[in-house]
Amino acid sequence: MISVVIPFFRSGELLGEAIESVFNQTEKDWELILVDNNASDETRLVAEKYLKKNPGRIRVVHEPRQGNAFARNLGITCAQGDFIAFLDDDDIMYPDRLKLQKSALKNESHASLVYGIIDRVSQDNKKVLLSCVDFSPFKHFIECSSEVQKKIRLNFPDVPPSTFFFAKKIIQKTGSFDTHLTPFFLEDTDFCLSMYQNGDFIKIDEPIIRFRMPSSEFLIKKRKKTLNRYRIIKNQDYFFTKVIRLIQEKKLLEELEVQKALSIWRARWLKEIGMSFLGVKNGVSFGRKLLLSSFKENPKDISVLRHFFRSFKSYEKRFLKYGDVQLLEEEVQKEIEFLMIENLFTGTHSCEFCGLN
Repeated sequence: MISVVIPFFRSGELLGEAIESVFNQTEKDWELILVDNNASDETRLVAEKYLKKNPGRIRVVHEPRQGNAFARNLGITCAQGDFIAFLDDDDIMYPDRLKLQKSALKNESHASLVYGIIDRVSQDNKKVLLSCVDFSPFKHFIECSSEVQKKIRLNFPDVPPSTFFFAKKIIQKTGSFDTHLTPFFLEDTDFCLSMYQNGDFIKIDEPIIRFRMPSSEFLIKKRKKTLNRYRIIKNQDYFFTKVIRLIQEKKLLEELEVQKALSIWRARWLKEIGMSFLGVKNGVSFGRKLLLSSFKENPKDISVLRHFFRSFKSYEKRFLKYGDVQLLEEEVQKEIEFLMIENLFTGTHSCEFCGLN
């Protein structure tokens, strides 16, 4: 049996389309686990409506700790099937999704995870915006040779969770989602990293998911008061440190190619975080410091200097270019200090969230 796990939060009526796509599957040997992760009232009503109609096929469980990792881990724990398939509450499965992935995994027992390509669709699901989207290997180590990538096993495709399909028993080797990466951001990438250390990935060469591209309004509603800049940065630093430790375990940290890839990766994230600070009212000093650190790591990326010079423009102009409407933070949080900024991506992560593990 396949356990389909859908965590739900603030998707409203879109959850109904996700559930309907499970019932429309050509593969009929499944159960549906809906994980209520402190959902909005309108979303919970949708779940309750389907539960009332289909009590034998659907179970609703509640995870009060906010975050994708907590919700998906509860879904895994509650799953009674031999296989697990994830689906986000605003995405839609094509009818053959479960059949194709189950068949692929049974034929390739060495694999750890089966995924598939997707169609990106409009918010209302009426238009395909981009068809047959594939996923590239983990981008930060593309500077390494194929031989080094193979040894380090960091060339995994970084795929969205709505395409995840795996045998439940493999969790005994890989572990579940890392709850440090809460409420969301990099938890899926980290899960892929763990999976890939324990087996290859199989790709279904046809679209299996209609991946909804949300409107700005929907994202604001969905993410309001759930994520902040400080936690995003801490998640990034934590994940970077996990990768460093993995490389150390494989005794590859001193290899020149690996060092070069780490430097380019570090520079990229320093630049991206620095740019985000430029959109915050009192974030200019942090942004400039991060951009200069990025340029020091990778002087070949001269685009960093362009962003640095833009930091001298007015706040209004900076916000138009760099502001993030999803975070809605007008000022830098008090937890963010220069000391924290200086220690980013050094492989020595520590923070108050680490106790979650």
